[in-house]
Amino acid sequence: MKNFDFLVIGSNGLLGSNIVKILKKKKINFLTVARKNSNFNINLENFKRLDKFFLKNKFKIVINCAAIIDINYCEKKYNIASIINSKLVKFLSQMSKKFDFKFVQISTDHVYKGKNAVFNSETSEIFPINKYAKSKILAEKHLKELKKFLIIRTNFTGKKKNSFIDWLIRNFKKKAEINLFNDMYTSTIDVQTCAKTIIKLAMLKSKGIYNLGSRNMITKENFAKKLSKILKIKIKYKSISSDIQKVSRGKNLGLNVKKIEQKIGYKMPTSSQSIINLLKEYQ
Repeated sequence: MKNFDFLVIGSNGLLGSNIVKILKKKKINFLTVARKNSNFNINLENFKRLDKFFLKNKFKIVINCAAIIDINYCEKKYNIASIINSKLVKFLSQMSKKFDFKFVQISTDHVYKGKNAVFNSETSEIFPINKYAKSKILAEKHLKELKKFLIIRTNFTGKKKNSFIDWLIRNFKKKAEINLFNDMYTSTIDVQTCAKTIIKLAMLKSKGIYNLGSRNMITKENFAKKLSKILKIKIKYKSISSDIQKVSRGKNLGLNVKKIEQKIGYKMPTSSQSIINLLKEYQ
């Protein structure tokens, strides 16, 4: 059996790829698992092959970044989405018990009920407002009996096709008019800080649920306005309500990040600082 410090599952996604970059830079011993372009290419629905993989390789920490995050897709094809979002997590929890690794599950701010205009703490009410939230809440339940686990509730963006910031910049350049929600609040953080903080937290003696986001709440409209101001670009947009969406979402998904700041010993960035960090990827 080969020994490794980390395993990153879903290593080709936005968060997973940024975690891999940092592990490489730090020269930490790790492996990656994904459908393609990884150390172990596999359909993540094939639990039998994954089981054989864990029999051959031992890990201290396993970070699961794999998820189907398209809310509309989850609503229409929940049975398929739940295989990755919930059943895979159940399987990995069983592997954690069997092979004694620390299991880090990347969750989402969408688990919060999000009705009150306050920051959600780790003990705030959770509620399956849609099937994506349902699948992630179910996933979290599978970890809570483990000796060594972390659940990271977060909202991040970064340079990747169809990410929020990438969509904004493309439309800014085209001078296209866009629709921006004025009533949905999140604590969106840059993916670089998100990845760095997850690795640091995982390596500490830490357990339980942690929020990870920027220090303030911001609407998509105000995020876009801040971005355009920094870029010194005038934007065309319509300010609209999120009520037009077919699938319900929580409106106040801001994250109280005091717990994680206290644990890791540094402050999370503001939304403006996160935007500046994100733009470094486009230079």
